[in-house]
Amino acid sequence: MKRHAARAPTSASPASPAIPTESGARRQILNAAAYLLRHRGYEAATTRAIATAVGIKGGSIYHHFPSKDAIVGEVVNEGVRVVYDAVEKALGALPARAKPRKRLEAAIKAHLLSSLEHSNYTSASIRAFAFLPDSVRQNCRIERRRYEALWAQLVSEFYQAGLIDRSIAPESIQLLLLGALNWAGEWYRPDRMDIDDISRDFAASILHAK
Repeated sequence: MKRHAARAPTSASPASPAIPTESGARRQILNAAAYLLRHRGYEAATTRAIATAVGIKGGSIYHHFPSKDAIVGEVVNEGVRVVYDAVEKALGALPARAKPRKRLEAAIKAHLLSSLEHSNYTSASIRAFAFLPDSVRQNCRIERRRYEALWAQLVSEFYQAGLIDRSIAPESIQLLLLGALNWAGEWYRPDRMDIDDISRDFAASILHAK
């Protein structure tokens, strides 16, 4: 059955807290770095390239950040933080007795909307992580683990409600969901499916009907 046309994510979405939009040099540097990291990769996102994209001298970057990796680390953390905030807000807005299926749909939708709205940051967060120096990666793991813990709790609810086959490891469900959602910036096409439809279908593919 053909799905109706998708609604593009917008900054007005209540489930999608925005990355700060201040116009100062620090934010411009982060925005440029996120774009370069997403589209050209870690090696190409040099301080010189970032400065050129912003329209400032290379040395001016160091008035705002001590190093390239400090910039990259902030981009990576913001890419995770923005989806965490969106999902936490969406779940918190549900009635206390909302059914697990509705909670999963709300979490999936919030992640998708936020990830797509801030796709340079969220995609950069995924693409750059493996290239980070160990010290920077360790710091960025804090945000990642915080978000993973939110999903671990959510998946645990589904097991307790008997909505997931107990022969499947909770970690597998979590990896499946986050693996698909984290790459939404690459696979989502607004002319294919509506975000609400994707959220319902993803939830239905994970949970038993009850």
